[in-house]
Amino acid sequence: MFHFKKFDLEHEQSTMKIGTDAVLLASLTDTEGVASVLDIGCGCGVIGFCIAQKLSDSQNAPVVFGIDPDKASIAEALRNAARFPLLPQECFHFENICLQDFVKVNETRKFNLIVSNPPYFHNNLKPLNERRLQSKHGDHQLSFRELADGVEKLLSPDGRFVLILPPPEMEKFHALTLDKWHIRKSVNIRPTTSKTICRVVREYTREPHEESTQTLIIREQGSHYTTAYLNTVNSYLTIC
Repeated sequence: MFHFKKFDLEHEQSTMKIGTDAVLLASLTDTEGVASVLDIGCGCGVIGFCIAQKLSDSQNAPVVFGIDPDKASIAEALRNAARFPLLPQECFHFENICLQDFVKVNETRKFNLIVSNPPYFHNNLKPLNERRLQSKHGDHQLSFRELADGVEKLLSPDGRFVLILPPPEMEKFHALTLDKWHIRKSVNIRPTTSKTICRVVREYTREPHEESTQTLIIREQGSHYTTAYLNTVNSYLTIC
């Protein structure tokens, strides 16, 4: 069980355990005006539940969808939804399905926020654990092209798509979006001041915006977290 400030989540059976990437993606995602959310590759539902916390004070209850091809992950997400204290269970919809099939059966459904912490290794040395492979390796499961095409069909005209990837993979993904979307915001994540960027959180929109680029450093040169990082995740985590 993983303990957030306002809710707890099971994640032991999910392909991807709760970690820094998911919390950062949720923390850095703008939810203003959001009524419908889709999390692609949701695992235990962590990103969706963190975003749901942001939306829990909305006048109208949001709709949060999560899809994942792993049955155990979806079963865990459904159990988490049943005891989520901030919104009714009816707000959550988790489905054991891949993005490609979800698009086929939801041709007219649109979301004004889509998020993803997608599998990003392609044609790399694979881990021995089959389910761990599924969470990080996109070979024959979800290519960046399939991800971009799926989001293109599901994103509302005024919607936003936010994802987290390592820098080389983000550039590969970005090359597929040049005729689709515009960058609204990029946040470059660095483990420490002396280390290079390890992740990029990027927000895309259909309409052009003045692009914002920021850098977030997680730790000082020693072991202490930076004030900026603590402020970023403060809504979810208590870190000493």
